[in-house]
Amino acid sequence: MTTTFDSTVRSASRWMAALALGALVGCAPMATYNAAYVVPPRTPAAEKIPGKALVYTVKADDDTPFVGAPTSFTGSATKLTIPLGVIAREIAFTVFDDAFAQGAQKANSLDGVSGYRVILQPKVASFSYGYYQLQNLGFAITPTVVLSLDVTLLDRAGKTVQQRRYESGKVEGKAYMVSGEPGEEIGKVTHQVMLDLMQRAANDVREWVRSGSAGPMAL
Repeated sequence: MTTTFDSTVRSASRWMAALALGALVGCAPMATYNAAYVVPPRTPAAEKIPGKALVYTVKADDDTPFVGAPTSFTGSATKLTIPLGVIAREIAFTVFDDAFAQGAQKANSLDGVSGYRVILQPKVASFSYGYYQLQNLGFAITPTVVLSLDVTLLDRAGKTVQQRRYESGKVEGKAYMVSGEPGEEIGKVTHQVMLDLMQRAANDVREWVRSGSAGPMAL
């Protein structure tokens, strides 16, 4: 038996779903690097890695954003633009600047590099995202991100010493009703995911340095 309340709920659900979809279709979603989305880590002094680190990135990766459609039906006609290279670089710097006793620096070149305990290169290996409504019965959108991150340790000549890939799995952000900036909602989750993966990498680098061998960074 269908009640007036049931009909009202269904109507409201359809209205909210249409409104959310309209918000996506009516814009070109974009996200940016935003330091406010990153909670800076605080490593105790006794746990800091001796020396300093260099975060090395290729300028083409920094300058070329990801542009692509979501894996969800919602928003499938749109393409998000998000600077994954910049986000990876900046979060790597934030994490490793805290992890090393003498901090970290960023560079796009290894020319004349010396004095670093570790040279590392973060690079996004794969990325997908979606705006999912099903689990919310159409009332809200859950921004979702899946990200793979490669962290490579290099020697001064740029040759690979060790490399490891970090997988986020499917990560869901906080559901929202309607947003005028759906790309930024994906951006928030991307920052959170990147921070988590980078902190995992920092823990591995710490153990690698302590062991004096390949340790956990070995494939």
